[in-house]
Order: sequence, then structure tokens, then C-alpha cells
Amino acid sequence: MENRITILQKPSILLILFSVCFSIWFVDLWKPWHRQSINDNPFVWDVAQYYSYLPATFIYDYGFTYNEDQMTFLNEAPLGGKMPKTTYGMSILYSPFFALGYKIALNQHNPITGYSEPFSTCVHFGSMFYGLLGLFLLRNFLIKFYSEKVTAITLAIIFFGTNLFCYVLSASEMTHGHLFMLFSALLLTTYHWYQNPTYFKSLLIGLIIGLSCLIRPTEILVSFLFVFWMTGSLSELKVRMLFLFQSYKHLLLMAFIAFLFWIPQLLFWKLKTGTYLYFSYPGERFFWNDPQIFNILFSYRKGWLVYSPLIVLGFLGFFFMKTETKKTRPFLIAFFVITIYMLSCWWDWGFGGSFGGRGFVQYYALLALPIAALTQYIFEINQHKIIQAIQKIFFFIVFSGICMNIGQTHQFNLGLIRYDSMSKKSYWTVFNKYNLSPAENKTFWKSLKEPDYQKMRKGERDN
Repeated sequence: MENRITILQKPSILLILFSVCFSIWFVDLWKPWHRQSINDNPFVWDVAQYYSYLPATFIYDYGFTYNEDQMTFLNEAPLGGKMPKTTYGMSILYSPFFALGYKIALNQHNPITGYSEPFSTCVHFGSMFYGLLGLFLLRNFLIKFYSEKVTAITLAIIFFGTNLFCYVLSASEMTHGHLFMLFSALLLTTYHWYQNPTYFKSLLIGLIIGLSCLIRPTEILVSFLFVFWMTGSLSELKVRMLFLFQSYKHLLLMAFIAFLFWIPQLLFWKLKTGTYLYFSYPGERFFWNDPQIFNILFSYRKGWLVYSPLIVLGFLGFFFMKTETKKTRPFLIAFFVITIYMLSCWWDWGFGGSFGGRGFVQYYALLALPIAALTQYIFEINQHKIIQAIQKIFFFIVFSGICMNIGQTHQFNLGLIRYDSMSKKSYWTVFNKYNLSPAENKTFWKSLKEPDYQKMRKGERDN
């Protein structure tokens, strides 16, 4: 009984339990494919690409299905047939729930297509599971440095106050909730590895980095988190490099495990294209000399800080990082500067149909440190009347940001926040509204600005 009381007295655990219950209870409210006539499952657009490896391997005898009505577009393979442009990393994470859906469909005599209701439901719940697991892993990491109260507030901001909420509960099958889980796991495992390096922990780090890169190759940048962890000065960096050099066996194990994940992908490319290394995004590229930094941060179309304004707390938090976590600040600042620049140089800086800056969602695991630092500063300094007023203002900002985020996620599912064509006028026309009058509806649709994707592919920015 004492153990139960102890657990219930931990607000960060209660926050996670609430998040799980909330997610399960309201799951049908957020599933967009339940309310769309154009498709009856979540396997469309990017998700169709990630998922296609599973039905192709286990149902269609290595044939990739192509269904224009379902928006499961696939590329032409150079040696004939169809192939996804994405790597198969997400299929690894989908696979336990794909297997469960297969078994349920078999027992219920449902069509074994890979796209029927049992597959949809199982993969959707499985994807939610990964996002919520990431929240639990992040909690176990943050509690190493911060109090229960600070950890609980930080988790609430990250989950309920950002578009991670959308990519765990609504667009769950996208990569971002899964990567958020992997990055949270990397933070926790890296912390324990430097406390006591073991080959098992090295294996886990290699697995996490290898799988992250197999989901999105650009995530190779996160591997530097392991290298630069808690190195706040040049002298500490020199000591770290020497230590890693002496631990070369662990590094070789990490690299070997990470490479193992890539072997099936390299063999697949060889079979489909004739070469082991293949750029599977034809006609898409980065424009390094034309970064759209202002747009990716502040645009009404898809600005990161417009649709997840509580992220500003993370940027402010860099100034309040103290003690041990301060040593990671140089890496985190450099990481986010590079990431913002890199994502803003992609030909479609808005990343297609999405809610807010979806390219940043997985990095909230890293932003948790400065957010927690700011929260700690506000709630653990002297209780002066002015400080108490600041705390109330902070709570008001956080509460307002959470309400705004949940409300706008609902608007996004209703189509009142369009996935790629919002403008300043359309944004403020629907702000805080869930039903539009005929005049407002006319104004909304008239003020949308559809991107010219053909121009954007050529580097002619359509702002």
C-alpha cells in the first residue's frame, strides 16, 4: 500500500497516467480517417510509403500496391515495378501491430489486404503507444536533474502544448511520435552509458541511432548528442575525445548494430535500382543558399512558433540552464541552429500536409532540458510577491498555450486549419472558431493560398 501511495504522490507519473487515459478515452475524436470520405484507413501519402514494406513482404509476395484513390503513390523503380521513396525504418516499428492486425483479420474473416480495419486500428494504437512511451522515457530522463513538479510541468508543456499532441493522437502513424520516443530513449541511455559504460547499453545506443537514421536519414545529426553529451568547454571536449578513443570497442559495437539495420535497405535498393546506394527522392532537394528561416518559424502557412508558441519557452530556457545540464547547452544551441537552417533549406520547407512545423516534433525531447530549466528557475527561487506574480503569469501562459494547441489540433482535423495553404487572413478568420458562418466560410476559402509545388521544386520560392 505504501508503494501505491508513493507512486500517486509523484505528479510526473500522474501526468503520464492522465495522458494515457486521455489518449485512450478520446482516441476517436482525433482520428482524421474516420471522418474523411476519400479514405477509410490511415495508410495514405507518407504513411503509405512507410507502411508499404509490410503488406508487400507478407501479403503481396514482394509486390508493392499502388492505389491512386487511397493516395498510396509509389515511385517507378529503375529496374521496373513500384517502390517507396522512403526507407523501411517505420515498418520495423509498425510490424508488431501489423502482425496483431493480421491475426485479428484472420480470426474475424476480414480481408487480408493489409489495409482493412483491424490493420488500421492496431497500427494506430501502436503508434500512439510509441509516442506515450516516449513521454515516459523522457520523464525518467528529466527526473535525474529536476524535481517531480518541474518534470510534470515540462511534460505537460511538451505533450499537450505542442504539435507533438497532434502527431501522437491524430497523425499518429507519421514518423514524429516514433522518433520522439527514440530520441527520449537516446537521452536516457546516453546518460546511463556515461555513468557506467556497458556493451548492452552500447548495443541499445547503436540500435536507437541506426533505427532513427533508417526512419529519416537526416536524423544522423542526433548521433552527435552521444558524442558531445555534457561537454561544455574545450577542455571537457578533449577529455571526452580521449575517453571515447579508449572506449573504441563500444563505438565499434554501436556502429556495427546501426549498420545492421541498413543491410536489408541496401539489398532492396540493389534489387530495385541496380545500386546499393540510391537517392530515392527524385526531383527533391535542399537549396542551401536560400534558407526560409523566417517562414519556417513565423509563417501563417506552417510556422513552427505560430502553431506551437510554447516552444519559445525552450529558447528562453537556454539562458537558465544551470549546474550539470548547462554543459549540454552549447551542443543543444548548435544542434537547433543547424536543424532550423537545414529544414528551412528543403524545397518544401512546410513539409507538405501537416500541422505546424512537423519537422521539429521529435526534437522536443531535446528541448525538454531548457524548458525544464526555465520552469525550475520560476518555481524554485525565493517566494517574493513579484516572483509569485511571475509564477501565475507563467501558469496562465502555459494553460493558454495548451488550450490553444488542443483547440487548433481539433480545427486541423476539421479542416479549418488547412494542411498547406493557410494565410494570415484565413488564420484569423477561423481563430478560436469551430463552426463558421456562411460569410466566414466564404472568406476563409477565398483567403487560402495554395503553394505552387512545381515552382518550389525548381527553387522558386512560393512564399
